This record gives sequence, C-alpha cells and structure tokens, in this order.
Amino acid sequence: MLARYQEQLNQLQSGLAKGIASGDSECAEAMRDLVETVTVFRDPSRIGGVEVEMAGRLTALLGEGAFPHGTKGVGGMVVAGDRSLRFQHSHVPISPWLAMSALQKGIRRGDVDLATRAAATLLKDDPAKLWRRLIGIVFEDVGLASVETIRLVMTATSGKTIRQQFGGEWAIASLLVKQMCAARKCRAADDLFLAISHHHELEALRADLARETTAERLSRVQGRGALLGASLAALHASGARWTGQVEGQTANPNAMFAAMRPAGIDDDLVSLAEQGWKRTREALPILLALVTLARPAGVLPVADDEFPPVVIARNGLPTYCLDRFSREGGATLSRFLKRNTATSRWLRSHVPTNRRLAVLAGGLFRVEGGLVRQRVEWPCAMTLRWLADTGFHQMKLSDPAGFLDMIRADLPALNEVRYDVR
Repeated sequence: MLARYQEQLNQLQSGLAKGIASGDSECAEAMRDLVETVTVFRDPSRIGGVEVEMAGRLTALLGEGAFPHGTKGVGGMVVAGDRSLRFQHSHVPISPWLAMSALQKGIRRGDVDLATRAAATLLKDDPAKLWRRLIGIVFEDVGLASVETIRLVMTATSGKTIRQQFGGEWAIASLLVKQMCAARKCRAADDLFLAISHHHELEALRADLARETTAERLSRVQGRGALLGASLAALHASGARWTGQVEGQTANPNAMFAAMRPAGIDDDLVSLAEQGWKRTREALPILLALVTLARPAGVLPVADDEFPPVVIARNGLPTYCLDRFSREGGATLSRFLKRNTATSRWLRSHVPTNRRLAVLAGGLFRVEGGLVRQRVEWPCAMTLRWLADTGFHQMKLSDPAGFLDMIRADLPALNEVRYDVR
C-alpha cells in the first residue's frame, strides 16, 4: 500500500516536471500554491495502512474533516487579503537545549516523530538554533554515509531567501529532518575527533603535533600522512574550535583546505567541508574530508546499533534525550552520581570529583546517546569507534569495555532519576 502511494506521488511529480519542460507551468504553479509537501508514512495501527501528511493551503482551506480515510493535514498558511492564519505544528514545552538533544537523538535513531516535534519546538522558540544544529548533526551523524544529504542541508541552511523559494521555513525544516532520519549514518568523523582529542595512547602524538610549524602540518595533510597525525595537523592548521589548540600559534585555514586537494580528496567534498567549517568553525567538517581517504569504494554493509530499552519520561520524551548537554540532563546525571550504584561507586573510587560528571556523560553517550540506526560499517570506521570507546575518558583502564557494561547495567537506575524530569 505504501509503495503504491509513493509510486502515485512520483507519477504526479514526473507529470508536473514534463509540463514545465514543455513550457506549460500553470498546472505546477497551481499545485505548488495549494500543496507545499505530501509525505506518506506507514500506519503501525493498521496492517498495510498508510498515513498521508499534507502541508500547504489546501490542508488549511479544507480542514481535517475533508479527509475521511485517516489522512492527516498539518501545517500550512491560508492567506485572505492582508490577513493570514498560521497553523501550529506539534511542539513540546521544553528548553531549546533539550529540544536540540531530542532532535539529534531522533535523527540518529530514525525517529521521525521525535525529531519533527523537536524541530517544530526549535523553529517556534529559537529558529537560529535549529538551522545551526542541523548543520552540526549532518556532519556528525550522517557524514560520509550520505554526502547528498550533507549537500542538501548546507544548501537549505544557507539563508532564509532560499527557504522561502521552496515552501518556507517549516516545509524545509520538516523535509531536512525526514531526509536526515532516513539517511544512512556514519559517525567516523566524530569518533576520530574523540580519539585524537582524548585517547591516552595518543598523548605523545598530540604533543609532537603541537610543536610543529604550520608548514610541517600542511605537509602531513597534502602528503596523505597517517590519518591520526594528519587529522591533528589539520585541526592545528585550521584554527578550528578545539581544546588542543596552542595559544599564540597562527592558523591558515585556506592553505589547509588547499592542501587537501592534492592529497586526493574529492574537490566537491573539500568544498562542502570548507562550507561547514566556515559556518560552524568546528572540527568535524575538516575531519570528515580526511576520513574519505580511508573509506573503501563500493556499497558498504549497514547495521543498526543495539539499543537499550526505551523509557518515556513524564515530559513525553525518551529518557535518552536527557544528557549532559542540557541543564535538565546534567542535573539528572548529578543526582545519579549520588546514588548507590556500581557506576557511581566506581566513579567515586577512580575519578577525581571535578571529572566524574564528564566521564559519566561520555560513557552514557557511548552506550546510549550516540547510537544510530543504519550505521555504515567499514574497517577504519570500526577502528575509530573502538578508539573512541576506549579513550573518551582520557584514562588508562585495564577493562574499558567493562566500564561501559557497568553503565549499561545501571541504565534502569538512571532512568528512575530521569523519569520525573518535566
């Protein structure tokens, strides 16, 4: 049933495109004036059922009563003279920081409903945070698994004018969220960043790179040096936001991106990385370009991560949205540290007081918050993930996997704390 609806929508799109190509654009313009987006979802409540979501003036004019077969109309704007009625999208009364967490977790897990509600909340309360966060997420979580999605997000977030040309703020925001949820995921760039920033066995390499000149660092990038060293060199040379930057050293980001091209990195990808860096000044766009040198050609296998059971808190959000990057999440972790659990006891025995929250948050990210569906698997990415798993805490542990298992076992106790957050 879902395939049939999708085929019919594709036929409609094809017919409109042929009309435009032949010079007859009136039909397309009329349709665009009435319908901004049509999205078909599976309806889990009915075998073979579908749910059709329409956004635009047609929905606003007819209302939901005009769709007797379970079709749902949302969003859109109806204009009469100089008056307008804007239809509210479903949003949740939470802080922007918690909404950003829910947005990213929803995209990672392919949860369109969660991610869309979070996006609606941000678009209503703090639109700038929504567009900035989408850029960060596409480089961090989608990455090399879908360069096309990176290109789409970078184009759509380039300014309000282009969004107005293609349906408006919500039409574009909802389109990006759904595309990012559906896209395959590759977190290799972020795992690389964690490894080179924190792994205790790379301390000597970090010290060596901190002493090199800009010319020496550019040589590592251009000469396709070993990935870990070239990545550290690129971060130093670019001046990206990073705790390892050496105060007083001069960066040359233009030369750094120029050095990527003779290294064999695709020119289009270098351009995307440069755009991402200019918009965010973050490390991940740079590292994503470098990781391409280790990516095998061809179609790569895909697998879902293993997810712990999901618990929905009183505020209607999954408890995994409550992490250190929101005030609410940080408060729950602090309360958890005071409880008598195996994890909290271990942290009190082995980690200084001022670092316990960070180590707990990092471990929680590895076993819960950073998990994704449709992870693209390839040797270098799997190695980088292992390095991040074993080195995020900056400590030399005899059994780093055992520490993560301890946190997994204590998730029910943590969820007891997180459950009552509103």
